Amino acid sequence: MNDNAPGSQSGSPRVFVAEYLCGGGMFDTLPHAIPESLLGEGGSMWRALVEDFSEWASVCTPVDPRLKFPVFDTPNIDVVAMEPCAAPWNQWIAAARQCDFAVVVIPENDALLTKGISLMRAAGVEVLAPSGNAIGLSGDKWATAKWLHGEDIAHPDTWCVERRKVGSDERPYVCSRPLSTGKVNPLIGGFPEGGYLVKPRDGCGAMDIRRYDELQPALESMQDHEITQQRLVGRSASVIVTGQRGNGRVNMLPAVWQTIEEVPHEPDDAISQSGAAPLSTSQLVYRGGCGPVPVEMQLRAHALVTRVMQALPGKLSGFLGIDLILGRDANHDAVIEINSRLTTSYIGLRKMTDQNLTRLLSLGSDRAPLINVPTESVQWCLSDCEAALPGCPR
Repeated sequence: MNDNAPGSQSGSPRVFVAEYLCGGGMFDTLPHAIPESLLGEGGSMWRALVEDFSEWASVCTPVDPRLKFPVFDTPNIDVVAMEPCAAPWNQWIAAARQCDFAVVVIPENDALLTKGISLMRAAGVEVLAPSGNAIGLSGDKWATAKWLHGEDIAHPDTWCVERRKVGSDERPYVCSRPLSTGKVNPLIGGFPEGGYLVKPRDGCGAMDIRRYDELQPALESMQDHEITQQRLVGRSASVIVTGQRGNGRVNMLPAVWQTIEEVPHEPDDAISQSGAAPLSTSQLVYRGGCGPVPVEMQLRAHALVTRVMQALPGKLSGFLGIDLILGRDANHDAVIEINSRLTTSYIGLRKMTDQNLTRLLSLGSDRAPLINVPTESVQWCLSDCEAALPGCPR
């Protein structure tokens, strides 16, 4: 703990809460050019965390003054206006050093999550997040796929482009399953076929994900920074795990559904005849979610997440988000992604309980949240997230 932090003297902790898009990470982008979906999701998570922490702690939070967020009416929230910068880390560190600990929400794109937390920790800031090894593992979907298959945890078959040999035009593909390395054709497993997804190795949310009916067109379209992944048939779900500060005590929050919509692509004859890479049949778009999921699905989701937590390296503090597919039965459930940060599901989860979920991160908070709402009765959508930021210029 920082002995000079205001929270240490007042008896309540002082917490640094930052979200990348809202907190100065996008100064190189004009406000109207920031994707509304990302700003909506990021802004909603940021505001929820600030409000929840402020109920029991003093909060310091950075903001991009160009975005003109609604003013907080709570006196123990200190809003720090960021100065224009290429990267927010130095200003974040200066503010976070005056706090007892930090909770940050940073996207995985371009290794930003790994870089930001590493720099803050190197500067002496206590960041509540998984260990560095776990962050590096979850920040690269190809590394995640190989690790999950190595731990024998259910996960879709995944391919990436192997580094090309000098002087060779061959484009070899490598599969994440050890026994199928180098093979193009998928293993014939117990999962029903749902097509193939091409996605960024370090992407977040459903951004830039496209779907193909067949494997070969998906592989041919894949760029070096992308992976191709089997799309499993089932329903998308999400579980947030909290790790308590200091002792790493883990709580699994209720599983919730994710609403992922497929938006069809219209075929373009000109592109098709030009010999360019084949077009995908559709793209995926995150629309929100609902919850909690039914009891049987809760048990299945938590069983899968428990396997991940038992295998994940290091000790957890802060938030971890795990995305799943729950299939027709438990034998068709699988882990899809591991996020070393808070996920948008938090927006719905905090509406399902009277307890303050951020208290699960503090020492001495051992009580799991009591969920007192009917199954699938709480819903949230992306438009709600965007509407929560009425002051942002578009």
